[in-house]
Amino acid sequence: MKICMIVHNNGTRDGRVMREAHSLRQAGHSVIVVGIPEGGIAILDEQLPDGVRVIRVPCERSRIQKNILRAVALALIAFAVGYETYLLYGWAASAAVRTNWQITARRDRLLFSAAVLTAALLALAYLTRFISRCIRNGMAQRRRNEDGLRREIISEPGEHPLAAVFPAIRSRIPNWLPDWMLELLTAPLALLGTGLPNFSSYRYRSRRLASAAIGLRPDAVHCHDCSALPTGFMVKKALRIPLIYDAHEIYEAVAARRFGATDYFARVHARYLPSVDGFVAVNDSAARYYRYSYPAAPRAIVIRNATEHTPAGAYDRRLHRAAGLPLEQHILLYQGGFTKHRGLETLVRSASLLPRDWTLVMMGSGPLLEPLKAIGSDSNSAGKVCFLAAVPPAELLSWTQGAAVGIVPYEDTVLNHWIATPNKLWEYPNAGVPMIVQPFAEMRRIVESYNCGWVLPDTFSAEAIASLVASLTPEMIDQARAGCRRFIEADNWTVYSRRLLELYRTLEGQTPPPGRSGRVQITA
Repeated sequence: MKICMIVHNNGTRDGRVMREAHSLRQAGHSVIVVGIPEGGIAILDEQLPDGVRVIRVPCERSRIQKNILRAVALALIAFAVGYETYLLYGWAASAAVRTNWQITARRDRLLFSAAVLTAALLALAYLTRFISRCIRNGMAQRRRNEDGLRREIISEPGEHPLAAVFPAIRSRIPNWLPDWMLELLTAPLALLGTGLPNFSSYRYRSRRLASAAIGLRPDAVHCHDCSALPTGFMVKKALRIPLIYDAHEIYEAVAARRFGATDYFARVHARYLPSVDGFVAVNDSAARYYRYSYPAAPRAIVIRNATEHTPAGAYDRRLHRAAGLPLEQHILLYQGGFTKHRGLETLVRSASLLPRDWTLVMMGSGPLLEPLKAIGSDSNSAGKVCFLAAVPPAELLSWTQGAAVGIVPYEDTVLNHWIATPNKLWEYPNAGVPMIVQPFAEMRRIVESYNCGWVLPDTFSAEAIASLVASLTPEMIDQARAGCRRFIEADNWTVYSRRLLELYRTLEGQTPPPGRSGRVQITA
């Protein structure tokens, strides 16, 4: 098959996308990844060594086009306010004439009052409509989630780790209303400022990517992330080919929420999920979430963020050299993005409490880099925490194996974190590095099933991290390293690539008729 993958990034920076593309290419399929030039990569047409082709479509409007859009948006808003003000002023003037008021001297004051009142009425109407939709959609979504999970647990007791912690489910379901109430406070500013231009840019990018994909005439379209789902649907509709949707997370419950995004993701899923022909989720919990949140969607197959099982060679001391540490110093390693709600502030604060022969190394990049460095520069943490830049994926194994223990300290703030299975859960064990994780369903199940690490207590704090690290003995670390080998041998990308290839074998040669989804049902 000729497969077109669509992503709203440069294509090569997403390890999951690349693993799937390479597996399909090795199976004999022709794979083209369509993305955008970003992240410092400006090559528009790139051929990877194994034959996977990456096409990056420039989707940035020119400065003139952006200014025209802003001017049009502001002009429309100004016209609406002005017209309403004119009508209101005419009504006030007529009322004044009928009552013999002298309005000439008060004309400016009345016009100003009318403008303020009109703007207030428009804002109130907008906010009322927005909050009613939020409440209606959000509460219905929560009811579907909770009722669905309850039915799942009752009908299939003990099958899934959610069954053991059902009393805590209510606190993990996305609490829609409070977030939306906060968004409502910024709604008028976002509407007048960046909200409309950003949404317009997203629609423009989607059309550009869809046009490029349609021109390639693929046999199937595979879209990654919720932002690419409408794009993939446009391609499916134009060419009448199967559509595969790969949901990398639960987008309605991510930590990085923006104005309108939460509601938008829910509406995209409700509209387009019934039309997909193959649905992929990152783990069992995410698959169940989508199953009960969107009953009309096909049942998802599970393809986790596993890595290739690559035996690590001899450690060349590169991590210790880069951190300026002697080889006998133990390293507690965090690798990944420096973003909010990942518990990184607490992790850096724990550095000053670590035993003398332990050092925290933070390897990655992100918007929290400078704030984290500021926390780490405290006199108590001096010399106990080191920040290193992110490394290329091809070199990551050689860096990671220098750590004694890795950590995944995500905060229990949203449902997406509570069911998370990030790449680090496989990257650490692949390098023979045991891991410390939060007591969340999916991560805890991996660690306890294979004895490849340790689980933090329910109360997350710097003291809890330091106390757990201090309790580790060389024997415990050696036993956990053996567990890492068992885990990565049993659960690696080879296992999940078979599921992906089976999905495409089922779809091969299939062209859904107009008006029907032609979906494929595959159970893991």
